[in-house]
Amino acid sequence: MTGFIHTAFLRTFFFISLCFSACAVLAEEVSIDDSLIQSIFPKATLIGEKQTGVPVQPVYQLQELLGYVFASNDLVNLPGFSGTRINLLIGIDTAGNVKGIRIINHHEPIFLHGLGPEPMLNFINQYEGLNVGQRVIVDSAAKNNPDDPSTVHVDGVTKATVSVIIINDTILLSSLKVARQLLSGFASSPLATPKEMYEEKSWQQLLEEGLVRQWRISQQTMADGFNIELDTFPGDTFDLSYDNFDVYYAYLNAPTIGRNLLGDSEYQRLMGILKPNEQAFLVMSEGFFSYLEDDFKPGTVANRISLTQNDLPFPMRDLNFYSYADQQLSAGMPESDDVQVFVVNTQSGFNPGDTMSLNLNIDIARNHLIRNQLHLHDDYSLPENLFDFAEAAVEEAPKAPWVRIWENRIVDISVLVVSLILVTLIFIFQHRLSANEKLFRWVRWSFLTYTLIFIGWLWQGQLSIVNIYPVLQSVINGFDINMYLMDPILFVLWSYVFVSLFIVGRGIFCGWLCPFGALQEMVGWVAKKLRIRQKKVPFDAHSKLWWVKYAILIGLVITSFASVRVAEIASEVEPFKTAITLQFVRTWPFVLYAIALLVAGLWINKFYCRYVCPLGAGLAVLGYFHAGEWLTRRKACGNPCTLCHHKCDIKAITPKGDINYNECVQCLECIVYYNNDDLCPPLKKAKRQEKAGRNEKQRKGDVEIYTPV
Repeated sequence: MTGFIHTAFLRTFFFISLCFSACAVLAEEVSIDDSLIQSIFPKATLIGEKQTGVPVQPVYQLQELLGYVFASNDLVNLPGFSGTRINLLIGIDTAGNVKGIRIINHHEPIFLHGLGPEPMLNFINQYEGLNVGQRVIVDSAAKNNPDDPSTVHVDGVTKATVSVIIINDTILLSSLKVARQLLSGFASSPLATPKEMYEEKSWQQLLEEGLVRQWRISQQTMADGFNIELDTFPGDTFDLSYDNFDVYYAYLNAPTIGRNLLGDSEYQRLMGILKPNEQAFLVMSEGFFSYLEDDFKPGTVANRISLTQNDLPFPMRDLNFYSYADQQLSAGMPESDDVQVFVVNTQSGFNPGDTMSLNLNIDIARNHLIRNQLHLHDDYSLPENLFDFAEAAVEEAPKAPWVRIWENRIVDISVLVVSLILVTLIFIFQHRLSANEKLFRWVRWSFLTYTLIFIGWLWQGQLSIVNIYPVLQSVINGFDINMYLMDPILFVLWSYVFVSLFIVGRGIFCGWLCPFGALQEMVGWVAKKLRIRQKKVPFDAHSKLWWVKYAILIGLVITSFASVRVAEIASEVEPFKTAITLQFVRTWPFVLYAIALLVAGLWINKFYCRYVCPLGAGLAVLGYFHAGEWLTRRKACGNPCTLCHHKCDIKAITPKGDINYNECVQCLECIVYYNNDDLCPPLKKAKRQEKAGRNEKQRKGDVEIYTPV
């Protein structure tokens, strides 16, 4: 019978592994190509390259900017339940509305090997059309209030609370970061705003006071930068009749600069064009080169120049200011045919009163095979008296995801902690409690029912070998406590179990806190009520079959270092996800496997715990170093009395009466026999002898009060 069950188990596990190999294909990383981006922006005619400053790809319809697409992993670092990030391709339009989201890669086990991809896709699809400036709460879409459009409720996914919260934060934080850097409507007001003061100044005065910056680049400077003489380039690249290349640029929002350069009417026209928080700059050049590329198109972003401040990039978009108006510039300005007004969409933290840098990015062809690049920059600072300075707004940092989860589950956590205190007291006062057989059995079965229903089915607190993989990976990738805090029930349970391992061994979890273990106990109780005859496995064979679960454990640990994804698939040897997490609502091969293990328990009590469970094996390895042995024994235990050996449902007591703490689940049944003189043979014998002695004394007239041993 044992060989048949073991063979059936191996065949079923192999079949389930094949099924999950197909599911694993869904977890392969999706490549980001134009077709994937166009599924988000169907009207796109041009998809730009990923930008170096902000890692986004601009999307255009002809010359119109539709929005941006970006991979969330380039912007945020939020590990999911599996310990790795959920990488999403997100598209937002120029108004900050989410146009679409596609999954690039993830390792969330509940969606890969449990609920399947559909619930995850349905959850993500709820964000299409939402604005990244809205407050999104994951609970129930039915709570949406039409009178409060600033707050949106979306439906969560039962049994995947941690994963969906991380997905929510990944979408919103990465999108908001892009919006604040590239979309003007999301920028905060600058810390410095120009004063409404004006002082008339000439061109020469503006230069001397640094209000207009003259950046002079000599032929030698550029030649040194290219590491080649300029006359080796094609003849029309540089006009070498000039010794220098001068770039003039100025900040126009300040009236003292803008009005003196543009004139009053043109300055007012510029201020009327600018959107809130936009900053305008005038740029022009003269000499042997131009800051504008030959194919520059008015109204677009210049490729050769950009602005940076505090290492943050700001693309400069041409305002096409003089498309319908003649230039009326300050007297004394040098003649130039590349005078342009550029606008910068500022992000949160931009300060025109702080030092900024103009960057010159030159990329020119020396011939049809070779191109030369050169990057130069020039600093620009303005006097403080031009600005009114505001204190930096202190933006309240959002609570970490794990903090929000703990706050939402405070009641569950409190009940769990109380139950852990209760089970601790049960073990401390086990002898006093077990002396009352009926009370003990009521307490134990009540606690097992609580474990199955609350810890298991309601709170999803089934510990699993999958929880150990991130710990193993932390040896290579480093330890991050935030990842373990994401599920408070699992964190509290693991913390308690880890400590208890070194005190009493693995039994306190396996016998009292494991939901699937509780379910097996109930199956065993049904078997007894139905008088199903138990299959007796010879103790020698039984002790050898123990090693099967250790072999499975070793195989899973080795596999996890080679591939976490394969290890997660192989972990389906545990029926926990089917029986506890998904409550048997799963495709039939997994349900059949879980039921087969439970049915096996009708004839061999706790069959899975005894011979298959890799988690129990792992806990036994750590629990081997426990501090003490709580289960007391008598000299008569094992010889001549073998009652506990025969009564032990899991056969952790040897024929000699010794307890194997690596296999014992500490159900405390043997302690019930130990402390009851109507159950324990040595006590029953002593009681009979004491009674016989008392009767003999009574017969002789010497009465003594009987005290049980």
